[in-house]
Amino acid sequence: MSMFERLIYLLLWLGLLGFALLLAPTPNASLGAEVLAMLMFDSARVDPIAIAIFNLLGVLPAAFAALLLADAGRPRPGPFVLGTFALGAFALLPYLIVREDDASLSRRPGRIARILGSRTAGVLLTLIAIALLLLAATGSPAAYWAQAQQSTLIAVMSMDFVILTLVLHRTATLDRRRAAGARAEAGQTRLGRVLWLPLLGPLLYLVLRQSMPDH
Repeated sequence: MSMFERLIYLLLWLGLLGFALLLAPTPNASLGAEVLAMLMFDSARVDPIAIAIFNLLGVLPAAFAALLLADAGRPRPGPFVLGTFALGAFALLPYLIVREDDASLSRRPGRIARILGSRTAGVLLTLIAIALLLLAATGSPAAYWAQAQQSTLIAVMSMDFVILTLVLHRTATLDRRRAAGARAEAGQTRLGRVLWLPLLGPLLYLVLRQSMPDH
């Protein structure tokens, strides 16, 4: 990873932090109710687009876990990946800034890394993402935008979602390049084409790539 790319990650992290602290709407007392509404898929209270984004922020960290948990370099990715489930890009970007992206893969990936890195997990994540995108298609962009202008949670999580989606594409691309020497060129070309698909590309990559070894 070049110094320029690390600088981009740093600027994204600082930009997200600045947005959350300075530009997002003022927090209000309805935060807990908003979280519950999105967990319960209550489209009468929160627009389906926001509900879909909120729940996709559970899918994306799982995809990052599949791509990163087998890293054998320093620092170890586990704490950062775990933090991504709660804090999104706030927790992940610091790891990517200092990550040894040329480090080898672990010869003995943990059980969680093997499960999340399996094709079955990739299929499940892809199907969940498709279902959530179909849910988002039933929403109103105008209603979503109005809620994002009034809700700290919706505004910040939307920015977080955009950043994580972009970074996931890059992370999957680096994973493909790192593994290129061990796989057929035709398969690599197919994987490269899949990665061009917005959001779903990296998830389909997890389906098509070779699963992690059991030992």
